[in-house]
Amino acid sequence: MAEPVEIRDVELIKRLAAGDDDAFLQFYRRHQGGLYRYAVHMSGSPQSAADVVQETFLTLIRHAGKFDEARGAPAAFLFGIARNHVRKMREKEGRYVLLSEERESGLSSERGGDPGPSNGKGHFPAIAGHADTIVESIEREEISERLHEAVRTLPDHYRDPVILCDLEGKSYSEAAVLLDCPVGTVRSRLNRARSILLDKLSLARSGGGATWARPRGKA
Repeated sequence: MAEPVEIRDVELIKRLAAGDDDAFLQFYRRHQGGLYRYAVHMSGSPQSAADVVQETFLTLIRHAGKFDEARGAPAAFLFGIARNHVRKMREKEGRYVLLSEERESGLSSERGGDPGPSNGKGHFPAIAGHADTIVESIEREEISERLHEAVRTLPDHYRDPVILCDLEGKSYSEAAVLLDCPVGTVRSRLNRARSILLDKLSLARSGGGATWARPRGKA
């Protein structure tokens, strides 16, 4: 019978705290992929996600001795570190967003004129026979971008269950372990988050414009 994941993780993190390099490598391989996907969904940037993963495991190396088995699973301990680094990253990026927008506005004014049709990633000419396919592709991409943008504007306690359950496909119980909260809390926050997202996307689709302000209140 396979050894339970949590028991194996507890052993690895204790060995890691004692300076066992092999234990770190095993723990890293078990959790790196999940952390990276979570960070990508949170940031929308593969590079930022890679930075979050790196900082998370560096922090783990320094503070593995602080893990308390009585307070939660090793995966929850690691996930908590990652969430803190994601918050720091978002706060840091938020300080530069205005400067970036001003710079982009200036460049657009300098270029002048109509740049022609664009799919958001580059310009393309109108090609006879392919217009419908291009339009459909753009529409799908826009819907996906709107969804991910809406998810990233949710408050942390709503966004995390959506990412873990709806985007990562984890069960309620798995998400509860990572978030260190009861399964019932995961369910209620997920239901509330889905309702908020539907309102945002419905408004955007109806032509009313997307309202990305974060809702108040906490389940």
